[in-house]
Amino acid sequence: MKCRSIPDDLIINEILILLPVKSLLRCRCVCKAWHSAISSRHLIELHRQQSQSKVHLLHGSYDIPHGVNSINIERLTEEDKLEDYYRLPLLENFVMINSCRDLICLAYDDGYLLSNPATRELVYVPHASWDLDDTHFTGFGFVSSLGKYKVISITLGTPDTCEVFTVGLDCSWWKAESPPCPAFTVSGRTSYVNGNLHMLSQDSFDENGKLLLFNLEKEAWSVKPLPDWPSEFDWPIELREMQGLLCFICCIPDNRIDIWILRDYANNVWSKGFVIDVTQVVGMPDEMDFGLGPHYFGWFPLEVMTDGRILLQKDAIDDDRWFYYDPWDGSIQLADQTGMFHRTLRYGENLVPILGF
Repeated sequence: MKCRSIPDDLIINEILILLPVKSLLRCRCVCKAWHSAISSRHLIELHRQQSQSKVHLLHGSYDIPHGVNSINIERLTEEDKLEDYYRLPLLENFVMINSCRDLICLAYDDGYLLSNPATRELVYVPHASWDLDDTHFTGFGFVSSLGKYKVISITLGTPDTCEVFTVGLDCSWWKAESPPCPAFTVSGRTSYVNGNLHMLSQDSFDENGKLLLFNLEKEAWSVKPLPDWPSEFDWPIELREMQGLLCFICCIPDNRIDIWILRDYANNVWSKGFVIDVTQVVGMPDEMDFGLGPHYFGWFPLEVMTDGRILLQKDAIDDDRWFYYDPWDGSIQLADQTGMFHRTLRYGENLVPILGF
């Protein structure tokens, strides 16, 4: 009986896209046809779409100053949870930045490095026109119509300045229009959703607060209203992307975390998705409080797990920790004992080339 061969489109669309990046890189050596298929934009984007649900945490530790560990968020409670160690270049005063889940960006004194941890690809981007003593922050994302990544750098001033760099096309930065109002971010991060980079504005604390959007394709600014939050208080606030949706986070110290979700992006419809009571943790006796000290900044969600629980990170000066929040019964449990992180990023394995297509 003659054995039937598996159709090529089934191999590409149903089998190869399920493999981890390391396996795909090995499969490229099988034959020229597989090398061409695995290197094609079609397969790379199919693989990227399905891998976005398999979230990894990249976290730095003060014990490993020039490297990060990769952890699958579904395995945080397992002893062998560390999946990979990724050594970073030897850079002075670097900060890890994450706007989209494809890449990480290392900002340091001499510029930026874009990195794909799965493929180990690195691309250098020169720094924008800011001086070392300027306050600035960075964001980046993928422009599908161009097949390229764009990086923006915002330098705070009067007015703020915005510069853009298209990776793989530009040799230098060029100035875009300034933000319509002063930009603001707690963590130095921006959130990439629907082709826009999102950040808070100084007006976020006004009665009718708003957030800033920078469209990477059109390189144009716009604003959206924020939800009705108690802006009269100086509480930690932040923007995060979860499951492809923009979230506005308000941390009320020693009390709760309010999470608003922009359910209808086009019509600016916010809904309060979660109200997380953290008094059950903060109010515990000292020997049971998971190491919570007086110098913590707030609680921020990292990701929604496959079982519906939310992974939270408690940001502190000297001790960050991860917790699980169960929305069904309101309980909070310690997810990891490690602590001492200096940055945690979410990352989905992908083959997307940093220089684009």
